[in-house]
Amino acid sequence: MSKVLMIDVGGTSVKLMASGHEGFRKFPSGRTLTGAKMVKGVLAATEDWNYEVVTLGFPGIVRDGKVARNPLNLSGGWVDFDFEKAFKKPVRIINDAAMQALASYESGRMLFLGLGTSVGATLIVDDTIVPLEIGLIPLSKSEAFMDRLSKKALNTDGKRRWQRSVQRAVALLQDIFFPDVFQIGGGNAKYVDPLPDKCERGDNQDSFKGAIRMWPGADMLAEPLTTTWRLKRNGKPEKKKKK
Repeated sequence: MSKVLMIDVGGTSVKLMASGHEGFRKFPSGRTLTGAKMVKGVLAATEDWNYEVVTLGFPGIVRDGKVARNPLNLSGGWVDFDFEKAFKKPVRIINDAAMQALASYESGRMLFLGLGTSVGATLIVDDTIVPLEIGLIPLSKSEAFMDRLSKKALNTDGKRRWQRSVQRAVALLQDIFFPDVFQIGGGNAKYVDPLPDKCERGDNQDSFKGAIRMWPGADMLAEPLTTTWRLKRNGKPEKKKKK
């Protein structure tokens, strides 16, 4: 199993974990963060870490293992950026919410709701990972998920109103997707109290397991298939048939 560096890019900070190192490190992100600046920050923060491969959790659309669109809450310069050349290591990219969901998935039908600077979600059904762009789903007549569940809404409107919005959003998503497991994660998951019925709380540090599952040798191996990922058990890629 290769030594993995996990990069979890968020709207407020970039969090880093690596095989053989306890805890995590982080540095600020924000609307001026480009792909190149992110790489520079990671290399500076991990100069004393030894790793062989990189998993990049990206806050946006990933297609065929590549960034498909610049993130809404960061700067540009992500699409077509050569991360492998910059890190001089093999790099695999996955949506950040999908990486966190992958960390906790076991089987069946799981829905992950990530509450951070913005809001993200991922559905995993029978070993197929499907990131969901739920930010623009209406939660009321005038406001969408991204308006009511964001960090800005929590800070501006207060915890009580934000909590009611979370409860309403969870109930709607449960009705739509009917998951066996509904996990709430992200940096603001700790403020969801009490948890909605039939929900569990995820831990941001658990996402490292998702980063590991992007590489051969893990108990599951996630491989890209257009905008989804397909899981292979025991981390064994399918053998190519001889012609």
